Amino acid sequence: MRKSPVDVYSILRKRIVLGEFQPGHQLKELPLAQELGISRSPLRAAFKRLADDGLVHIETNRGVFVSAWTESDDDETFDLRVLIEAHAAGLAAQRRQPEHLAQMRDINTAMESLISKRPADFLAQMEIENRKFHTLIARAAASPRLISMIDSLFQAQRLNGFFYATDAQIRDSLAAHEQITLAVAQKDSQRARTLMHTHIHHAWERLKVQRKQAPEKAPEHSHESA
Repeated sequence: MRKSPVDVYSILRKRIVLGEFQPGHQLKELPLAQELGISRSPLRAAFKRLADDGLVHIETNRGVFVSAWTESDDDETFDLRVLIEAHAAGLAAQRRQPEHLAQMRDINTAMESLISKRPADFLAQMEIENRKFHTLIARAAASPRLISMIDSLFQAQRLNGFFYATDAQIRDSLAAHEQITLAVAQKDSQRARTLMHTHIHHAWERLKVQRKQAPEKAPEHSHESA
């Protein structure tokens, strides 16, 4: 079966962030195309998305290489997310407007629909809705500075938890969003803050376990041409 560009992107992203492809490793078109059973066109589309994410860099006449990133970078990004987004959730409970609650519930409904229907780009769409939810919390906090900071952390974050979660963990993530929505609706700042802190912390702990269980890392390669 031929894989869609979204599938290829998901596969390569997972292999990069779990350490199978190390920084500096060259992603060669022909071997990957043969391994995945695809043409080079969807592979190049996936490379473009990975470059947009900052996970790879494309060098003219040289090839595609995994960008430098360390586990401590991941740790710092998630540590900051825990602190900043928990604070944003507490503020959102104080400052949210009716339209924010409606939008949160719409996002939760969209995620529930994705879980039930499992479209071909399920994981990528789940990540989009997840990011919309977290950004909406910042908007509900009515703090432009928080919005900017959270957006910056999402840009810096390599790891997309939905690519590595089990079905039960994906449902747990949605349940956490629903609980946060309820706390915000009830104007319970402390509970909203605690729930968001726990939600992000648990996601990060799960990803660290996944990273340790990743397949044996691919050997690093010099910048040789494809």
